[in-house]
Parts: sequence; structure tokens; C-alpha cells
Amino acid sequence: MPPIRTSAALKALRPRSRRLLAVFPHPDDESYGCAGTLARVGTDPDGAAVLLCLTRGEASSMGRQRGLSPAEVGDLREQRLQEVAEVLKLDGLVLERLPDSRMARCALDEVAGKIDAVVQALQPQVVIGHDPRGVNAHADHIATHWALRHALLGHPEIRFAMLAYPPSMTESLAPRLLFPTPEEEIDAVIELTEPEIEAKEACLRIHEALVTLREDGDPSLLRRPPLERYDFLGEDCAERLTDLFGKRP
Repeated sequence: MPPIRTSAALKALRPRSRRLLAVFPHPDDESYGCAGTLARVGTDPDGAAVLLCLTRGEASSMGRQRGLSPAEVGDLREQRLQEVAEVLKLDGLVLERLPDSRMARCALDEVAGKIDAVVQALQPQVVIGHDPRGVNAHADHIATHWALRHALLGHPEIRFAMLAYPPSMTESLAPRLLFPTPEEEIDAVIELTEPEIEAKEACLRIHEALVTLREDGDPSLLRRPPLERYDFLGEDCAERLTDLFGKRP
């Protein structure tokens, strides 16, 4: 599936009743965070799952480890992201070329403008992204969060579902995960089906994600937990939802 770069292709998805947009700075962020949810919407005949990735991930340590130039790393990670899009059966993949690991130096309006262009075209009901601390304080994660919030200022009807990791998970995965979301702030818990778990694991292996490669690590980490959790920005849900498209409080 070639990347979708035109607003017309995204607008064609509007008749679908469940439109989901995930916005992340790097190839592999989506697989760690919400691949199961994307797979669920991507396989829904009335769903539309679109991923916007803002960089090509060219600053990855993979370059130093393998003797690859930043351009070569970017090419490889872009190719992998397209493979992930196939596994998740995404309806759209939008790739931008902002500077990896230097997004904090980009003008907020520039980054927000790229996000807003996709939002305007797709008109999703739900957008997924990082929380304000970016899970592990990566500057690109944090910059993307605030650009996404800026882009959504004019769209109060859109639910912003931030990736949430409970204390139990951050403790077991430290130091890769640093900042937990308190249990009481988690608004939705998505229980993944076996095919969705398998799709997520396949995506992590495509990216050679760290959690799948540590030979000295806990073998249980080779299979991702069967839950994905979200904290909704600006919403106070009396009960946890099991569907990101669930009714607002």
C-alpha cells in the first residue's frame, strides 16, 4: 500500500462511521502503543484507521550500530512502516519528513499545520497520541503531543485519546517507560483479541522493537500485554469504556 499523501484520498474515507487517526513522531511508536486498536478499526468494514508519522526515524541508533547513513536508516524505517500498515490493514498512511530528534526546534504552527491538514481531510472522531510527558520524556514525543493539542483546538468534537500506561507496567518495563498514568485517570481499556495481539507482535518484530530482541529480558515481555489503555484529554468518564468511540460523559 503506497502512502496516502492527498487530501482527496482521506476525504474518501469520511463516509465510514468510525474514523480513527493516530499521530506519532517515529516509525514504531504506533506498534508499541496502539497497534491492536489500529488493527481493530482497520479490519472493521465501517472503520477507517489512518496513521500520520511525522518523521522517518532517521536519527535512530540503528545507524551507528549498522553503519548506515541517516538517509539509509530513514529509508529502512519507512519501508518497515509500510509493512506495518499492511499488517494492521490501515486505510491510510501519511508520512512526513520533519527532522527526527529535532522536532522541538520546529515551529509549533508548522507541526500543527501538518496534523491539521490530515484532521481536516479525514474528520476523525478519535485521535490517538502521546500524553504530555511522552511516555519516556523523548523530546519528539512531547513536541508531537503539544502540536496535536494545538491542531485540535478548533475541533472540540474530536476525542483525544492519550496512550496510558499504569504504574504496574512502567515498573516492569523501566527504564523504557518512565511515566505512569494513575489508574483513576485511565478512561478506556481495550482488551485485544488473539488476532489483534498477533498483529501487534508482528509489527514489533517488523520494527525490531527493543522489547522483542532482549535475550536477557523476561520472556513474558516477548508477547505484549493483551490490553491497551487510554486517558481522554478533558473528559471525566464515570466508567471506563471498552470502545474509543464510546459515548461522551
